[in-house]
Amino acid sequence: MEIEFYYWDMQCPINNEMLKLLKKYSKYFDITSYNIKDNFEIAKKQRLFFPTLTVVNGADRYFSPISDKFLDKLLNNKLVKEKPFVISHGREKYTGEIIPLTEKNIQVAGTCTGRNCFENCYKKFEFLKDYCLDIFGFLNMDGNKLLGGVEYVPSKIVPYDIPRSEDIAFLTCTYISSDRYDYKSAPFKALEKYLKDKYSKIIAITDEVGTFPNGDLKWFLDNGFKDEGVISYEPEYCRLHLVSKNI
Repeated sequence: MEIEFYYWDMQCPINNEMLKLLKKYSKYFDITSYNIKDNFEIAKKQRLFFPTLTVVNGADRYFSPISDKFLDKLLNNKLVKEKPFVISHGREKYTGEIIPLTEKNIQVAGTCTGRNCFENCYKKFEFLKDYCLDIFGFLNMDGNKLLGGVEYVPSKIVPYDIPRSEDIAFLTCTYISSDRYDYKSAPFKALEKYLKDKYSKIIAITDEVGTFPNGDLKWFLDNGFKDEGVISYEPEYCRLHLVSKNI
């Protein structure tokens, strides 16, 4: 069985874990990994708009983080069907302590993945520091607890098939989605203010109804973004929109 694993370097901390996992299973599968960090053409060809894409036998496409359970099912020739993660998003804005995301607290942001691994977060910092960023985004905190956050990178470095220019920032991550509160609008407001001096526009990719990536679309529209239309469609999984906001 063949597995192709496409990943955007360490943009998501879980990428490091998945590469280790694939190495563990390399004796069972024919695995090829592609880091799309500097290979925009591969990303475009594969219609990649997530931090990772796993392609099995050149046909079946998976976007969620892979796991032992996923790979064990493949080993046993069991059908793996990926379902979108959809929740009823809370719209009531909640503002805790809004702080910048930097090298010093990047491990806190890593808990958005449901994991708390220093190694993964440090590898993400090493990926980001190559672009001379001091602040990577903003966090919404309740004491030591992460409620939500937003992160960005310059659009020029994004391997996805999106508009890129010096004056456009790309919103890589918005988290954590809750069915009770909107924890993301407050840190986004802080990021928007921070980016105004350097950028004239923020763009992002979001699913219409699913939580990943960055969903849902309504959250962006409520925060002043313009819907630029569908940029990708994966049957039974997601319909992705490009959204933009002048700042």
